[in-house]
Amino acid sequence: MRQSPVLYRAGTIISQDGTEPEAFAVAADRISATGAFRELSDRYPDAETVDLGDAVVVPGFNDAHAHFADTVQSRLDLDVSPASVIGVEGLLEAVRERAASRRGWVLAGNYDDSVTGRVDRAMLDAAAPATPVIVRHVSAHWAVLNSRALEELGVGEDAPDIAGGSYGRDQHGRLDGRVYERALLGRYVSRPGDALAPLPTPEPADVMAEYARVAAEWNAVGITSTCDAFVGPQQLEIHSMARAQGGRGIRVAMLLAAERYEEYRALGLGTDFGDEWLRVAGVKAFVDGAIGGRTCRVSEPFAGTHDHGMLISTQEELDSLVGRVHADGNRLAVHANGDVAIRMLLQAYETAARTVQTGVRHRIEHCSIVDAEIITRIAALGLTVVPFSAYARFYGGRLEEWYGSDRVERLFAHRAFLDAGVPVAASTDHPASPIEPLGAIQSMVTRRGVDGVRVGGTQAISVEEAIGVYTIGSATATGEEGRKGRLAPGYLADFVALGADPRRADPEGISEIPVLATFTGGRLVHGGV
Repeated sequence: MRQSPVLYRAGTIISQDGTEPEAFAVAADRISATGAFRELSDRYPDAETVDLGDAVVVPGFNDAHAHFADTVQSRLDLDVSPASVIGVEGLLEAVRERAASRRGWVLAGNYDDSVTGRVDRAMLDAAAPATPVIVRHVSAHWAVLNSRALEELGVGEDAPDIAGGSYGRDQHGRLDGRVYERALLGRYVSRPGDALAPLPTPEPADVMAEYARVAAEWNAVGITSTCDAFVGPQQLEIHSMARAQGGRGIRVAMLLAAERYEEYRALGLGTDFGDEWLRVAGVKAFVDGAIGGRTCRVSEPFAGTHDHGMLISTQEELDSLVGRVHADGNRLAVHANGDVAIRMLLQAYETAARTVQTGVRHRIEHCSIVDAEIITRIAALGLTVVPFSAYARFYGGRLEEWYGSDRVERLFAHRAFLDAGVPVAASTDHPASPIEPLGAIQSMVTRRGVDGVRVGGTQAISVEEAIGVYTIGSATATGEEGRKGRLAPGYLADFVALGADPRRADPEGISEIPVLATFTGGRLVHGGV
């Protein structure tokens, strides 16, 4: 017997299809109808009704560039964020305590040098001389290691820099413990026996317990879907284990690490492989470094310096990878922050588009520093951009210190992208910035940091547009705009009930709006009704 749908009604329903229906019907895991409540009640007389009262219902939030599996693993690490430790001494004391209380590596994360202060190899050696220690920057693009950790990874004093990565040295030419870009990133997705030794990983049972907790936390802030933006063998195993155990809280798309592309390709893991809970969205590669880590490749040096940042890939390497993946019909999602890096990537995309025609819409991850010429080329190629949604709020005035007042007006250019008709998706890059979608929406709308400084105000967008970025835009980024991002017939029944309408709230208070309930596939995964 066919099961009757469930009718949902609420004070306001923002469907993202141009209408605001009074109610909608959910059958199995999809929206089956929308419209006036009386009409739907007549149509489905046996249907159960869930009345969400005065709540404001929106499609489920979708973070199109975050690091779910790495977030899970990092929960087992030592948190040295500014919220957890005070200054360098606080960080070193936390390392000392962890080294004394546990065996094995001290893996520490969320270090922000611009707040905490500079940490180096000698400091970590003094804190934990016999224990390998790695302290990862919040950007995840560089880290500081002590001598034991360098030894464990096979990095000696005579270690040469590698293509796209480097080892920091002091004024005497000695390793200072800093490891940059590919010299670190490659270890996130390597295996034992590879040229770059992998970092240690936790036990699977511990990871699975954290996986469920992280999914519940993301549901609690309204997230029903995410795209895990750098998936190597470790991350793929984590997601596959969770899928096998039947997790139904959050839908995960994956960007597979380009470093292992041939291996994945041989296994048949290409774009759209999988199901609506776990699937491949594309292939992730890097051109340059980070915005917050101040390693992105820029034409104009960072403010007050002669430093133009780093490249991870050469133009030749980029052309080869883009051409191969594009010809295979797979989506590319390539990290490019600085204007130099973005132009390199556009050249590779343009060359590939002239060579082979495919129906796949590629992505630019972050696409942070742009100008009119760059945006015109992006629009002509039909690309999706995935700029940082929360960075204006997270970093605030530090962005102006690093990039200057003129350049921040071209940073995370949501306004300019939307005006040019470029699809824009949401990205917190969590754990690089806070995961909460409402905080990120506030950031895009106000462009005001938590420090009170407004940065790049000309790139502010409306609340309606910001909700679109977190719903339709993110669905477009993973090729799922036909089933996600709207509350319309045929779409997945992923939705969130909010305690107030973000469109009518004080823009500076959007982040404080409560998430009353979250539904994934029509199933309540957070809150109550």
